[in-house]
Amino acid sequence: MDLILASVSLAWLQWVLPPVVGLLIGWVTNYLAIKLLFRPRNPINFGLFTLHGIFPKNKHKLAKNLGNVVQRDLLSFDDIKKLLEDPESMHQMAEQVSIHVETMIRDRLHKTKFQQVVIPEGFIQRVHKSVTEDVETTLPKLIDNYVDKLEEKIDILDMVEKKINNFSDEKLEQLILTITSREFKFIELIGAVLGFFIGCLQVLLSLWTGHL
Repeated sequence: MDLILASVSLAWLQWVLPPVVGLLIGWVTNYLAIKLLFRPRNPINFGLFTLHGIFPKNKHKLAKNLGNVVQRDLLSFDDIKKLLEDPESMHQMAEQVSIHVETMIRDRLHKTKFQQVVIPEGFIQRVHKSVTEDVETTLPKLIDNYVDKLEEKIDILDMVEKKINNFSDEKLEQLILTITSREFKFIELIGAVLGFFIGCLQVLLSLWTGHL
């Protein structure tokens, strides 16, 4: 009886153990691979090779590449111009300028000797309309000139590069994990699933070849 139980237990282990071990190996391998992206933060010399986290080791290169991506694909001064020169935005800015001018006229008249003079409301409205039209006509050129001057003074690539280079390794890790934590978890899960299926395949091959 004991021999039968031992045989059953051994057979059960031969069926179950390979998938479980494969699952654990797949998960641990991917987990360690992800950790090695960030750790060790400082290089450790083992003689034949040096172990250093991928991101800490290549932080300067990462900063430069990310700066290029931001400047080329995410935020350009041409995009800023298009945003500011949108017709709706232009009209809103012109309207705000006109309201400010109208308020200023009323305040100045109120504070001077002309405060008793009745200014026709139609006149003020004509001034408001005229200022709005003039601003809407002039504003695109002013925006172009202003953004061009900003472009001469501001280097987006350099700003992003310096910002990232000034991050501590801990801060850089937190930033990357904030963006990619779900993807990293998925990679760990994929490693476990692939390891499990490889273990199952090993069992099937053993059955097919008669080793189980």
